[in-house]
Amino acid sequence: MGLFRFMLALAVASGHASSFFGADIYPKMTGSHAVQVFYIISGFLIALILSGKYADTREGNWIFYSNRAVKIYVPYLAILAVTVLVWTIIYSATGSAGPLAVFGSQMSIGAWLYAVTTNIFLIGMEWGSMLIERGGDLSFYAFAIENPPNAIQYSIIIPAWTLSLELMFYLIAPFILRRHFLVVAGLALASYFLRFWAYQHGFRSIATEYRFFPFELSLFLYGALSYRFYVFLKERDLFKPALSLSITLACVLTAFALPKYFRQHQHQMYAVVGILLPALFDFSTRYRRDKWLGDLSYPLYLVHWPICVVVLAALSESGRGSFVAYAVVAASIGSAIAINHALVYPIDVWRQRRARIASVRDADKEDRMALA
Repeated sequence: MGLFRFMLALAVASGHASSFFGADIYPKMTGSHAVQVFYIISGFLIALILSGKYADTREGNWIFYSNRAVKIYVPYLAILAVTVLVWTIIYSATGSAGPLAVFGSQMSIGAWLYAVTTNIFLIGMEWGSMLIERGGDLSFYAFAIENPPNAIQYSIIIPAWTLSLELMFYLIAPFILRRHFLVVAGLALASYFLRFWAYQHGFRSIATEYRFFPFELSLFLYGALSYRFYVFLKERDLFKPALSLSITLACVLTAFALPKYFRQHQHQMYAVVGILLPALFDFSTRYRRDKWLGDLSYPLYLVHWPICVVVLAALSESGRGSFVAYAVVAASIGSAIAINHALVYPIDVWRQRRARIASVRDADKEDRMALA
């Protein structure tokens, strides 16, 4: 699963680098497809950690929320702070403010508050694709992304809008994913049918394709159901390496045999991904390097954008091309490795210690209640 997550992040990074520098450097799925596959993976992993690491108590939920917030916000805010600092230095030297320039334009108080709060706290950033901007004022329009200018321009690290959906899923996950699988499946189907009911009534836009949480909830929950499938096989001692390999080969061969079909029918592709995830996770549990690669996906997903923007501003149009795109992606991977080792891994040690201490404390409480 780690390699798969890394390849998805690499597809997003290379896709953006290709569009920035006029090159096609990586055989990739579209950005929207990669993002939605990430939602499925997130559902799988959150179901995993809620099943064993965090107790179903008030304290357990608090540790879950705070640990997830630290995991999301610390790398994001660090990258955001460095990005703002770099552009401040560039502005003082050249007069070009890059993505910060929008904050010097005429903005209503509401637009300014939206820009500041979403860049810092993330929640609501995805709504930038459904907020049209006219004369410094913002108003809701489901097709705002197709009719710029819109509030997307206020985001300093534009791909970070997906983190808002992740955080909303984390908020409700402890109250849903521990329920009977039929409840999870029912909610997933309700979200799925709501999506296509809305499409039939004229609310299909780029934003509602993959940026509207009530619709995307079905993918998060499908990932959680995929985890239940993994547990079902594991508890019956059916998950042998041969079974993992068989599932992987069947899914990969299906995708290669019908590439045009899956590009045109993305939700059928997502169904295949859900079947594949248990096998990929089983592989990850056997090989530590696979987890290391997966850990790179989050910082790579974030850091490639500011690197692309800075490099683009430094080059003339004639200086762009495949070599620059490859160099930017390579620099993004190197930066992701540095971020993990300097920042993420030390914090993860602290996060895991908190989870273990809380787990022991909850176990002691249960023992005392049993003896009372």
